[in-house]
Amino acid sequence: MTIPSLQPGTIRRLVPMVMLYMGSSGSLLASSAAQLVTFAILARYLGVEQFGLYAIITAVTNVGVQLCGLGAQESLIRRVAQDPGMYPKMLGHAYILSAASGLVLFIIGLAILPVVAPVSDDLATTVVAMGLILASNLILLKIISLATQSYIAHSRFATANRIEVALAAFRTVAAVLGCLVFGVASVAGWAWWHFAAHVAAAVVALMATRRLGWPQWTIVREEIRIGLLFSTQFLFKALRGNADLLVLGVVASSEILGSYSITRRLVESSYLSIEALNRLIYPGSAQIAVSGIHNAAGRIRRVLLAALFISFGTATAMFVLSPWLPLIFGAEYVSLVWLTRALCWVVVLMAVYVVALEALGAAGLQGARAAILNTGNILGAGLVALATWEWSIGGTLASYYVVELGIAVAAWIVLLRKIRIHREAAERACAV
Repeated sequence: MTIPSLQPGTIRRLVPMVMLYMGSSGSLLASSAAQLVTFAILARYLGVEQFGLYAIITAVTNVGVQLCGLGAQESLIRRVAQDPGMYPKMLGHAYILSAASGLVLFIIGLAILPVVAPVSDDLATTVVAMGLILASNLILLKIISLATQSYIAHSRFATANRIEVALAAFRTVAAVLGCLVFGVASVAGWAWWHFAAHVAAAVVALMATRRLGWPQWTIVREEIRIGLLFSTQFLFKALRGNADLLVLGVVASSEILGSYSITRRLVESSYLSIEALNRLIYPGSAQIAVSGIHNAAGRIRRVLLAALFISFGTATAMFVLSPWLPLIFGAEYVSLVWLTRALCWVVVLMAVYVVALEALGAAGLQGARAAILNTGNILGAGLVALATWEWSIGGTLASYYVVELGIAVAAWIVLLRKIRIHREAAERACAV
């Protein structure tokens, strides 16, 4: 692997990217910090039992949100990055698919959640709370995310960052007002504040999206299959990523479930440092790889080096700072420190395989990317659920690392093979 020479010209080229990354990561970290404050407030004021129920509800809605839109968000970024004139069509395409799929998922969720995680003895209270949470986490969140992705597609990262920070800020304000000021202590009570925060953020997002132009209400048929392949990747990832929470809810104590939920949120928040890098790289990679992924090989190597550096630093920080977590989330979460130290290093494996998968996606190779993620996550969901059922939290942690390592190895094998195939095809074309 060749490390770029730090000549004056190289430094001049790196400075704008470093500044963009600092802005993107700074905004995402601010968003992450606000989310963690919200999570800490909920963990303290809802208590172990109600917070455990909220973790299960969040796990279920996290699965549904991956299907909402049928992958239209990736098509929006990729196609607009390649041809900005496609923006009205791709935005309309995304809105239509998000509305249709969101309505179906809302109905399904409203039938399932009151049975899986009743938050009140009163059925009507439970149904209303679930409806508010589903509307927030599916439909309103999709409106907000499409605004963010519209600006990323146009490489206007500062505005995209501000939208994400605004959502996190609205959630934090809702948690402060709801729990600290008005004394909310149940999921049913929090659902109203959660919904209000998402309504406010969605209004801001729609106003921001309007500045880019009106959508053209049409379906881009050739993108439906690609979008489905993209969404299934994250659907199965969400299934695998939440199988542990659902099984732990049966075999482990409420304290273990709550502590592990917080640990998972910390790991997901720490991944934002990698996401900040990938969101900057993706539009440019889509432009470079449009005629073959081999053209982006040098760019991929540099991104891998940066991702390794960032992820190792992030994991180390989590390990060192973990003893202070009970002061933030509450002393009743007694397992939080050792769980965080046990799971924090998985961020490095995530960074390794995400670089390869993002490169495949940017090149339009969603079939290969889907095969890796879907196979790994389907098998991983079974492994995580079985290991958790047999060995409780110890099985959860061990299986987590096994699955992430397997996906990393598979992703890089496929990526290197695709690069070789595309390079050989280009050489044959030149020879002719």
